[in-house]
Amino acid sequence: MTDRVVIGGLLLSLVSCGLRTADEPRGLNAYPDPEAGLLATVEPRCVLPSDPTTIVEDGGLVLKVWRFLLEEVHAQPVLPDEAGLLVYRATIHAEGTHERYPALYVPTPNDGDAEVWRDENFNNNLAYREGVGSIEPISCLDALLFAEQNARVPQLERPTEFLASVLVNRLGERNEVVVVFGAGTELFPPSSVHGFEIVDEYVAAGWQYRYVLHNHTRQTNGALGVPVPSTSDVDFARRLAAQRGLESIRVTNGFYSFDATIAEISDFRGR
Repeated sequence: MTDRVVIGGLLLSLVSCGLRTADEPRGLNAYPDPEAGLLATVEPRCVLPSDPTTIVEDGGLVLKVWRFLLEEVHAQPVLPDEAGLLVYRATIHAEGTHERYPALYVPTPNDGDAEVWRDENFNNNLAYREGVGSIEPISCLDALLFAEQNARVPQLERPTEFLASVLVNRLGERNEVVVVFGAGTELFPPSSVHGFEIVDEYVAAGWQYRYVLHNHTRQTNGALGVPVPSTSDVDFARRLAAQRGLESIRVTNGFYSFDATIAEISDFRGR
């Protein structure tokens, strides 16, 4: 890839020289992944193949629905050719704040917050040290949804979270997917764009509520967001499982995604 982007006066190449291997297919672009020796591949087939249906678009709030046939590429650890996402990753990589297991930054807590932070660290240790769930390089579909929000509100400038529900319906040998995506311009998306009324319609029609995905923004010390459900995320996911049959939870920071079934996070602490 030859695109070059000016970021804060520093001219960054989104692809370093010499990274393309001799047998790499034409049309696939690679640049350094946070882990030494790995390449993050920009795959032209990593796209949302249909236009969304916009349910809400008002005052910075958005609620969109995509429905399409799932392709193998959507689960692969590749990136869309989306400039904003690549700038985000290149900037963080240049800063060196791209570790797979970012430490949780804990500000000096008030007495009432100390227990909450202990529980957050407890959950992180289950994921980081005990291997509960998995933390893997971001998948194509996760990256597409992260890029969607980053295009709306650049994450390097104003961290915000999105919420996406992913439902699956088997069609012969293929899976049809519905993605319900809600976000705003503040840190957390309000309940008005969670889209659970849409989820309920599909669940009632027999679709599987495969997973819920949201992002964790960069921490206030500049580190990547922790790719592990917070204590409030754990309670949220458990309610969705009880009420709507949610199967799994995913959390991404734009580089890595955590994935676990609701049963796998049974030992996680909630709030």
